[in-house]
Amino acid sequence: MRTITFILLLALIPFLGIAQTWSKEQLTKANTVKDIDFLTDAEKEAILYINLARLYPKDFASIVVANYFGTERYGDYLKDSEYRKSLITHLNSMQPVGALVFEMELYENAKCFAKEQGEAGTIGHDRINCPKGNYAECCSYGMDKGIDIAMQWLIDDKVPSLGHRINCLNGSYTKVGISVNYHKAWQNCAVADFIW
Repeated sequence: MRTITFILLLALIPFLGIAQTWSKEQLTKANTVKDIDFLTDAEKEAILYINLARLYPKDFASIVVANYFGTERYGDYLKDSEYRKSLITHLNSMQPVGALVFEMELYENAKCFAKEQGEAGTIGHDRINCPKGNYAECCSYGMDKGIDIAMQWLIDDKVPSLGHRINCLNGSYTKVGISVNYHKAWQNCAVADFIW
């Protein structure tokens, strides 16, 4: 009887949905902003997911991207996305890069621009009253959870340049500031600024 049970279990393993998960060590290494009290949960979570992709690209492809098809709010709009598939390919061929660490000046710039865009209801990268700097930038609209913000940038659905993905995974960048703010047209706006 034991032999039959063992053979059945071996046959069922591919169908049991046994998912790989993150180790405590991986999460600790990626969670570079956990002790920054003024950051919101969404801001911390977005940086955590970006860092997991940077540090453990192949694991990120199988643990997160392979099972991510969209958001609770917008549904499974990414299920058949070629951009999602290309992210998996990118991550599987990518060498790990270092985790991003928090930078206060970048945070202040991101916070200013997220607030400016939110109040005006605008999108894009054209700053009016906020300082412009020599840094890379990502903007997200309509996402209220950190994972969804990070995945919007990493998948970069329907963005042919893949500029947000490139910014998030660029090993030359070592510092980040991110801010999530209310947006009158999209409910939420997140801005991340990156520098070396």
